[in-house]
Amino acid sequence: MLEKEMKIVILMTSGPKTPWRCATPFYIATLMAAQEMDVEIFFNMDGTNLIKKGVAEKIYPSLEGNCFSANRQKPKTVYDFMKDAKLTGVKLLLCKQTVDSIGLTEEDLIPEIDGIVPASEFAIRAIIADKLITF
Repeated sequence: MLEKEMKIVILMTSGPKTPWRCATPFYIATLMAAQEMDVEIFFNMDGTNLIKKGVAEKIYPSLEGNCFSANRQKPKTVYDFMKDAKLTGVKLLLCKQTVDSIGLTEEDLIPEIDGIVPASEFAIRAIIADKLITF
């Protein structure tokens, strides 16, 4: 077991253009948060497209459909992985500059988002984090 709570920041730049890369960050974040780590995922670039309502619900991380829900009834979507992460306490943050540049409003976003912060805030969080992971 860890001696202190670790701060982990995940920079999520993968998005709908690379669906096979989209579930792993949330899965890893869920595992870390379950071990009482403080985990944040910061969306930027194509990753920002995942937080638009209706997008992540249509993305499956595997073309073979081998990521199943707990009841194994249907394949998990990226949105399912995002909701799992939220249940363990993972914070989801967006880059304000990216949100502004693609013209998103708060009404366009999934309800799981914890905040929209400037890139400078991400830079500070990345510097003070124990670990920075990028996808």
